[in-house]
Amino acid sequence: MKLNWGHGILVFFVIFFTWIISFVVFSLGENNDLVTKDYYRQGAEYSLKMETDKRSAVYKDSISIQNENTGVKVLFAASLATDGVEKQIYFYRASDKKHDVTLLVPSGQDGIFIDGDRLVKGRYNVSVSWGKDEGKYMVSKDFVVR
Repeated sequence: MKLNWGHGILVFFVIFFTWIISFVVFSLGENNDLVTKDYYRQGAEYSLKMETDKRSAVYKDSISIQNENTGVKVLFAASLATDGVEKQIYFYRASDKKHDVTLLVPSGQDGIFIDGDRLVKGRYNVSVSWGKDEGKYMVSKDFVVR
């Protein structure tokens, strides 16, 4: 059988539509958790977040996060540990919200240890937030769990 231009066009369309259909099927199977559910509320409150970040800038170096052999350790400076305020630590994993972790640190503790079973290896955005009489404070850091 001789291949003419009509057969070439038909082969091209078959290959093209096969590629498009496989691309659509692959796209529908992907996880797209990169945006939070309350995206619009967070956008509306962005100016409040900027004020909180400006107020919290003095505490940026007061929080350290370290990889340990069996987990992750979050340490607070003495000024934060003795302030008598409960802190919330939020490990946000942008690639998969099922691996987000939220912890409460009672007042007076200078740190907390998170067991390695609770965190999956990879990149996290760690936010430590607390409130005082003057308002809310929040320090965010990027961290890679190894």
